[in-house]
Amino acid sequence: MFILSGLSEAVNFLTVFKLKGKSRKPDGEDAVRDGALYAEYADRLKKSIKYFPAAGLFIGLLLAAVFYIFNRFLPVQSSILPSIFFLYIITGGLHFDGLSDTADGFFAYLKSGDKNRFYKAMKDVNTGNAGNTAVIFYVLIMWSLITQAEPAQSFNSGFIGNFNFTYLVLLTFPVAGRYSITVMSYFSGTPENFKGIGTIFTEGTDAASLIAASILTLIIIYFFLKLAGIFSLLVTVLAVLSAAFYFGKKFGGVNGDMLGFTVKFSEVVFTAALIGFHGTLY
Repeated sequence: MFILSGLSEAVNFLTVFKLKGKSRKPDGEDAVRDGALYAEYADRLKKSIKYFPAAGLFIGLLLAAVFYIFNRFLPVQSSILPSIFFLYIITGGLHFDGLSDTADGFFAYLKSGDKNRFYKAMKDVNTGNAGNTAVIFYVLIMWSLITQAEPAQSFNSGFIGNFNFTYLVLLTFPVAGRYSITVMSYFSGTPENFKGIGTIFTEGTDAASLIAASILTLIIIYFFLKLAGIFSLLVTVLAVLSAAFYFGKKFGGVNGDMLGFTVKFSEVVFTAALIGFHGTLY
């Protein structure tokens, strides 16, 4: 029951699906009026962190299903694009907004060298040119990478037999993306002037959660992708740790938007590495 509760809470947070028996996140006046309600929500969310990779697999299954449906009557390249757009729909834009806000903040910082401009740009409710460009580039890069994994390329996973490689990519890149939240949160803090939802993760991700999420991710990735997946995951973790070090040095840590940026960044890194290792090893 505890596992199902933690997994359902992870799905609740990471997707638009709201499973029965779970309360919504208290926002605005609700959070102010009832601090205990928010504390209870934060506690449940902390306990769900270790199940984020499993929630990522759930998302990947839906993306693969969308690709299957569209590929019945559209070419491969045209079928991949709706799958990427569907990722936005089923997550309610979660992490896409983090990518956009972080890109705006980072661009403002590069232009001025002022950390305060970075924070101000990220807090601005209006999306800037850098943010819009980052989202467009994410979609184009993911589409160009996944189109290289032709369905005709049969991949022997060793466990489920021969399987079309495109489906395996769609299944697994959301796993790596959600796992990156755990890695980034464990190795990062949150700046004092930027406390928010991200603080729940940076303060609530302990060693036990990191180990549990890592084991779960390794099992999922190896089950579907064998060594190509493991090598790709290692590259992704190294990239996330490098980002954690940079964010910590430049800005004192990460907030929720920067965790969202990490998800999108790690999805691109994992997919690129997987395409490369697949071409090299098989």
